Amino acid sequence: MKNIYRFILILILTSCSNKTSQTIDFKVGYSPNKEYRLSQTQTSENNVEYDGSDEILNNLKNNGVANPTITNTTSIMKSISKTGELDGNQFPLNIEVLESSNKTLNKGMRMHGKSIDGITKIDSITNSPMTEKKKKELLTSMETMMNDIKYPERKISIGESFEQTSITSMPIAEVTIELEIKSIYTLDKIENGVGYFDLNQVYEIKSATKDYEMSLDGTGQGKINYDIEQQFFTKYYSEMEMNLKTELEAFNIEIQTKSVTDQTTEIKASR
Repeated sequence: MKNIYRFILILILTSCSNKTSQTIDFKVGYSPNKEYRLSQTQTSENNVEYDGSDEILNNLKNNGVANPTITNTTSIMKSISKTGELDGNQFPLNIEVLESSNKTLNKGMRMHGKSIDGITKIDSITNSPMTEKKKKELLTSMETMMNDIKYPERKISIGESFEQTSITSMPIAEVTIELEIKSIYTLDKIENGVGYFDLNQVYEIKSATKDYEMSLDGTGQGKINYDIEQQFFTKYYSEMEMNLKTELEAFNIEIQTKSVTDQTTEIKASR
């Protein structure tokens, strides 16, 4: 009889353990007294094709514009973010650029600020040759970028999804297009303290600075690893394909874009 009770108890404990591992308390953000070492590589291939009169196409050719124009780019970003002691509802945050293909973010540049109730505030920039005006512009854009993405704070079970919408701008000739990106995150599994998410994205035109005929077909997919204890993404991988057609006054443009983003973040206690 004791063996039967012991067997039932094991079944109950196993069931409770499995139930617990099916759900995570989801929250994404910096924590005090941590060091976040980020490494990001983004590759993209752009194919731009022009359609118009012979005169227009000859003008493009005479000005050194190939038709189609094919470009391949690779951008690299490596940084280290260090957080300090929690003081009430805030803690200091310092970001140093270790390597960057973006000329604005020179190696050794440091951004100093704080996290207040989960909102990042950048106060100053040092070790940069930029003018004070350029620094202020960068401060504003960095704050916007870091605070623009809002993730839910709630329990998420395996198979459950949440949706996030963001806006990005794309300049094309004399037109600036605002794209709406709908991202759907689905928790696929939980293993060894990591939540594994599938990512699916859909791109749509939200608005444009001029009223031209446009069509867009764009999708993306990827994989994301979420460290449950650290409450932070440690792996972000996505592939995106987009096809944009627009009819301008003088000619038409078709743009085909493929890009891959591969980002990792190592987290440890700060010294």
